[in-house]
Amino acid sequence: MKTAANALFGEYRRIFTDKGALLILVGALILYAFFYPMPYVHEVLKEVPVALVDLDQSGLSRQLARMLDADEFIRVSEPVSAAEAERLAREGSVNGIVVVPEGFECQIRRGEQATVVAYADASYFLMYRQMLTGAMEATGTLSAGIEIRRLQAQGIPADAAMKARDPLPLVMRPLFNPTEGYGNYIVPAVLVLILQQTLLIGIGLVGGTGRERPAEATAAASGTAFESLQTLVGRALAYFLLYLLHLLFYFGIVFHVFGFAQRGHAVALLEFGTPFLLAVIFLGLTARALFSTREMSMQVLLFTSMPSLFLAGFSWPVESLPRWMAAAAQVLPSTPAIAGFLRLSEMGASLPQVRHEWLVLWALCAIYGVTAWLAEARLGLNGNAKGRT
Repeated sequence: MKTAANALFGEYRRIFTDKGALLILVGALILYAFFYPMPYVHEVLKEVPVALVDLDQSGLSRQLARMLDADEFIRVSEPVSAAEAERLAREGSVNGIVVVPEGFECQIRRGEQATVVAYADASYFLMYRQMLTGAMEATGTLSAGIEIRRLQAQGIPADAAMKARDPLPLVMRPLFNPTEGYGNYIVPAVLVLILQQTLLIGIGLVGGTGRERPAEATAAASGTAFESLQTLVGRALAYFLLYLLHLLFYFGIVFHVFGFAQRGHAVALLEFGTPFLLAVIFLGLTARALFSTREMSMQVLLFTSMPSLFLAGFSWPVESLPRWMAAAAQVLPSTPAIAGFLRLSEMGASLPQVRHEWLVLWALCAIYGVTAWLAEARLGLNGNAKGRT
């Protein structure tokens, strides 16, 4: 195994003497670990600015305004005119408008149905959801209070009036993300994708550097198939040991620091992470045979980051993708890895419960392992040919 050992230490030497590769394979992982989760520390978006147009100017409309402003999701401005509210919305100062029509209180006192109009900026879905949720909660609470008072006026006791108003209450319990926070939803999945993309780009940079230095490439070349396999094992082991530390750092420290749900067992995470890391490493070692320069590896692999994000199945469900696209997504290790890691870490699933994703990763590991071996053998033959020449 001398060849494998030489390849392992040689790969570490190339990594730690290459500032660009070191920045991607070590520095970027640490930077992303703390920089990316920071915007989501508060988890839930609150206090969305909303303009109020009170055309009724009654006691009930002012009560509704207070209830709207008391809701945690929205922050209501002082009442403005319709023209002023439209101007604020167009310039982006507010993300929604609530209009209380004229005659609002009179309609309610006559027992008629009154209408409150809410306009929400649907170009920003997160703002849109919070604004409408806050408006519906406030108007729903006011409506319930009015109906209960009417029932009480008919001689119905308060408890009976509340039950008559809501005979079938819905009790909701958010599973696995009890705060319904955006950070718990988005960050764990993106961290897995960061592991994949930095690993691919780092391997590509190191490989591109080797191709740019013929003397180094010739020295590392292996002629026989068995020597190529030993070289591949050594190089893969170098990246695997390095990224195993990153994996433990992410799931063991970063999750704890930012309070992300961590219900999985460390052994299960390691068992699941092993084929994921190996599949990515072998994919990177296969791809780097195509890169003759460092710049080419950066250009190609950075281009794959966005497709990998959308095909991963957490920003948009894989089931909603076209069938051919959902099938193509399975060739990326991040697709089954994100699904499996989320269920292991956030849902507390066991390894047998993510067996499908685990087997897919092992299959990708085997396929890319063979292609990486073929690529290593090809590079070895080319290197030896150049050396003889």
